[in-house]
Amino acid sequence: MGKLIWNQWARLIALTAGTFEVIGGIFGIFYRYSMFKDVLKDIDFLFNPFNVVAIICIVFGLIVLAIELPLQFLKNTIITTSFIPRIILYFIISAISVFNYQNVNPALYLFIATLMYVRAAMNGENNKVNSNLRSRV
Repeated sequence: MGKLIWNQWARLIALTAGTFEVIGGIFGIFYRYSMFKDVLKDIDFLFNPFNVVAIICIVFGLIVLAIELPLQFLKNTIITTSFIPRIILYFIISAISVFNYQNVNPALYLFIATLMYVRAAMNGENNKVNSNLRSRV
């Protein structure tokens, strides 16, 4: 007891971020607003007449959920067995989804999950289930 398993904690945070990413994208379709609307006037085409970033965020949220659950066709692929592709993909997703106002929190959650996966990779963890960590009841 007492050993923190970083990749399992990061997985739960990423699942939460993926769920909120989909929900925020759906809300972003109906309520168009950019975080940087006042600063960057040139990105207004992404939000009018419909919110392109919100649709992209819905797709990104579904991708995160498909990776973390994982879906049957993604099992035992490089993206589900290694941390490095997740780190790169989640960093890109969090950097893009911060532009939509409704997806700022999921972007921060996904960035935190990315940092947790970095820590898990530095500690030498893997995605294999350790039989010593299971409870024996």
